[in-house]
Amino acid sequence: MTNTGLSLPARLTVGGFAPWLIAIGAVRVAAILVIASGTLLIGDYGYGEKLYLCFFYAFGIISALGYLLALRHTRLVIAPLTWAQVLVDFGVVAATVSFTGGLGSLYTFLFVIIVLEGGILLGLMQGYLFATLAAVVMGALAMMRSEPAAVVPAAVQWYNRDEYTLWYGYLIQVLAYYLTASISGYWNQQLHRLQRFQREILDNMNNGFLISDLEGIITVVNRAAERILDLSEDEAIGRPVQEVLRVASGEECPVVTALRSERDFTRYEYTGLLPDGKTMLLGLSTSRIYDWRNRMTGIIASFSDLTELEQMRQELKRQDRLSIVGELAAGLAHEIRNPVAAIRGAVDEMASNLDKPAVASKLASIAVRESDQLNVIVSDFLDFARKPSMRRDVFDVRGLIDEVTDLMLRNYTHCELLIIKKDYPKGVCPVSGDRSQIRQVFLNLAKNAIEAMDGKGTLKILVILGPSSVEVRFDDEGPGIPPDQVARIFEPFYTTKDTGVGMGLAICLRIVSAHDGTIRAASRESGGASFSVRLPRALTKEQG
Repeated sequence: MTNTGLSLPARLTVGGFAPWLIAIGAVRVAAILVIASGTLLIGDYGYGEKLYLCFFYAFGIISALGYLLALRHTRLVIAPLTWAQVLVDFGVVAATVSFTGGLGSLYTFLFVIIVLEGGILLGLMQGYLFATLAAVVMGALAMMRSEPAAVVPAAVQWYNRDEYTLWYGYLIQVLAYYLTASISGYWNQQLHRLQRFQREILDNMNNGFLISDLEGIITVVNRAAERILDLSEDEAIGRPVQEVLRVASGEECPVVTALRSERDFTRYEYTGLLPDGKTMLLGLSTSRIYDWRNRMTGIIASFSDLTELEQMRQELKRQDRLSIVGELAAGLAHEIRNPVAAIRGAVDEMASNLDKPAVASKLASIAVRESDQLNVIVSDFLDFARKPSMRRDVFDVRGLIDEVTDLMLRNYTHCELLIIKKDYPKGVCPVSGDRSQIRQVFLNLAKNAIEAMDGKGTLKILVILGPSSVEVRFDDEGPGIPPDQVARIFEPFYTTKDTGVGMGLAICLRIVSAHDGTIRAASRESGGASFSVRLPRALTKEQG
């Protein structure tokens, strides 16, 4: 495989733009300065020779600096630029070796470096080409140094030790050149195989994929990214990432935020703005790139177009809302039917028993009781259907648990066998939200637990402080929850009690969800039920 161009170091390594090319350019400038100082200060040359060398060194330094600026500006490495730089390096080395002793020069090893440079940066055949050029230059210098008798030896002069040593040394150097070209060309081929392998992986990904350096400049994009962003590779590479992954709201690009804050995003969704002015919902994940010294060198961003998926989500939500409305309507109608039937029956009986005050009074009491029950059903339903309005306060969950425990003990003073235990962590357990609504949730869960135990047994309330959440768990010693009821226990109007309408846990779920939390129910292995409320942990003033 012959490589005639150079794209790997700049574009297609996973790390994006290869900073080692910048380092090589800087070392090249330093090496030329060191060689120039050695040859000009130590060597015994005439004015013309020094002027000639100064011209070569100055041209080499200018070329190396231009190469560095090109890398820094374009972020791309193109074949003509590299060809020119390697040829300039070869010319500087050839001039230096020629003026400092030829085959006996201290700088002959630099030809090996030039061959290595050509093989790695340009390819196997290019490495052989520079090895051949080095062999030609060194051969010419050897010819100039060789005696005529060595070139056309006399019949009696079949062996000359000095000439043999000269040409044997030349042969060893030529072998070193071609061996270096073979090794460097082999690694160039392996790098390009890795390049194609990486490219095939990237281009076969359904998600858009790009790599940005620490300055937010894009160095790699795949075909999916070109399709999603409606940009070609040449249009995307070298541009700031905030110009490509634009946020429609005008906020900071999440990739720039990830670079600045040195943290990653996972499935971050935002509305992106395309160059043609269209918007789309993008789902983005980032992953930082580190070098062997654990220093951050760039960032990988993977993104996908979620516009159609969001439309499907909205349609499913609409269908779910319609389904929930139907279920709630059916449940509400079922619950209302019983008290309405009782009221209707009581009124009918009352009409025929007006001359019997005792019976009429009893029937009136039934009508009032069922009316109150009807009011409870409607009120609970409205509490569930109404979106909770909250005032966001930061408070310590432990103090709220203390209030709930004291209230339960006062309300159930007749339950002599009831024990309530609390288990708190040492630190503050702060959450943010409406304290009265969270209190309602805890009261409901504690009341349900006590009623499930028939007022006897131990209710254990545990507060678990996590890195990003506060969990409050209510463990009772009741009969537990049958497996077939766990999935339905938070549904409106679902209850296993003889009394109540089954809205308590549904309201708890509604409140906890409005606080960005979760509520779970499960049976305990040791017996009883466990209700867990997990709320996001808030920052206190000391922490903030």
